[in-house]
Amino acid sequence: MVEFVLFCAPVLLYVLVWSRRKERTFGEALTRVGASRGSASAYGWALLLLPPLLLTSWLSIVLVPAGVLTAPGVSIALITSVGAVVAVVLRAFGEEALFRGLLAGALIRRLGFLWGNLSQSALFLIPHTALLLVDTRLWPVLPVQFAAGWLLGWLRHRTGTFLPGAAVHAVVNVGAGLIAL
Repeated sequence: MVEFVLFCAPVLLYVLVWSRRKERTFGEALTRVGASRGSASAYGWALLLLPPLLLTSWLSIVLVPAGVLTAPGVSIALITSVGAVVAVVLRAFGEEALFRGLLAGALIRRLGFLWGNLSQSALFLIPHTALLLVDTRLWPVLPVQFAAGWLLGWLRHRTGTFLPGAAVHAVVNVGAGLIAL
């Protein structure tokens, strides 16, 4: 829950500040950060991304030595309770709000799709590098995080909303947690 709040706080602050300027509305600010429901086709695109993201998530976990996943202090979103599911889902939505909603939106507007999406993918990777502090053998997770960040950034750019990507991100994270059991 703390991570959800930390990820969403900059987005909320941006929306509040941006919408306070002359002739701007709160609704326009929400649209600017990709906080709109999205069309049915947006969710169709998200469903197309689900299988490759689940596959690469599974592959990254399989490449991590089994002893690493069961070591003290390692929890790659382990799903051990309903509370864990809620925490994993909230974290995914918070990450999408910040990285795809706010950062991808701003960076792609400023730098264009190629550089903006690469930049937000690299920024998305930064908090995930903390896994290496736990055990360097968790490295297979990092390329998957970068690729997932890029694909979800593409989805955000294509659809104008981060919500379909957040749904996919949540499903993939819950799936990864179940795989890691």
